[in-house]
Amino acid sequence: MVIYLLPGEEKLFTKKEDWLEWSYDYAQDYDFPPSWKGRVYYVTCKTAPCCPRHLRPLQCRFFPLTPHLDPQGKLLLIRYPEALPYRCPLLDEDVSLRPDFIQAVRTAWEILLKDPLIYDLVAYDSQSRDPSQLKIVSLPKP
Repeated sequence: MVIYLLPGEEKLFTKKEDWLEWSYDYAQDYDFPPSWKGRVYYVTCKTAPCCPRHLRPLQCRFFPLTPHLDPQGKLLLIRYPEALPYRCPLLDEDVSLRPDFIQAVRTAWEILLKDPLIYDLVAYDSQSRDPSQLKIVSLPKP
């Protein structure tokens, strides 16, 4: 499956990784926020599911969690809401996620959302979701 990189994330790679296939398109030609201009980089793992986990793009590392902003702008983490072209036990079987993983993903998104382009993307994606269909993931109470 192909995945797009967040703005600036392409700089974390050499584009010579033997386990990744690279391509790009222009943001204005696809469903990205109006603030996104120029190239959007896409990668496909050529060695899945055995690609180096510690080097994967951020959205792969965060999966199956994805950010969502409620109408007041509050960050929520939700289970990935889109249909996938393959079976994923993390989604199909509603596998429990470790609290430390959930917290790490939340912390990462809090930092990433400080970037205006990333914030625009999350807000843009959030507006298109049906709130009644969200599977919100929360940390257990201490």
